[in-house]
Amino acid sequence: MLEERIKKIIENTKAERISRELLFDGGFIKVFKEEYRLPDGRVITKQVVSKNGGKPAAIIAVRTVDDKFLLVFQNRVGCEFPSGYIEDGEDPIVGALREVKEETGYVSTDARILDEFISSIGTESTKIYIIFVDNAKKESSQELDKDEFINYEEFNFEELTYLVNNNFIQSSSNKLAYYHIKDIIQKK
Repeated sequence: MLEERIKKIIENTKAERISRELLFDGGFIKVFKEEYRLPDGRVITKQVVSKNGGKPAAIIAVRTVDDKFLLVFQNRVGCEFPSGYIEDGEDPIVGALREVKEETGYVSTDARILDEFISSIGTESTKIYIIFVDNAKKESSQELDKDEFINYEEFNFEELTYLVNNNFIQSSSNKLAYYHIKDIIQKK
């Protein structure tokens, strides 16, 4: 009943996009000016950011067979969970497992989606999945792209908590992933 009610409200609120103009093309990031016709007939203009062609992304919380969590370190940010974009037509879990293997060499078949959300409502529409990978084992070396330089380390849950609480992990999506992990651990 509630779901039907919400779907009806959403449907009655949807706007129709009537135009789209490219304002900036930086390759990976594009900015568009879009016009929408609201249900009451008014026309509004918005600026929309598109990253990586609008592909969804995954933040991947990886727990190893030794009950440690993997964090990656890159030049753009201090530390974060492994992450990456889901390729066109790729299942989010398959994409997440691929990214973990590429960035760390760890593999697992035990994975599930914990959450999904839009990163920045109103200006950007990338869907982000939070995926939990459990029982991961080191199987190979990293398979990094030519423009990537990534280090990774294992941390126990207490260390992970310290890193979140002391802002070594600053991304809101990574912090959300941490709170999902915390729920999983507390339910054990």
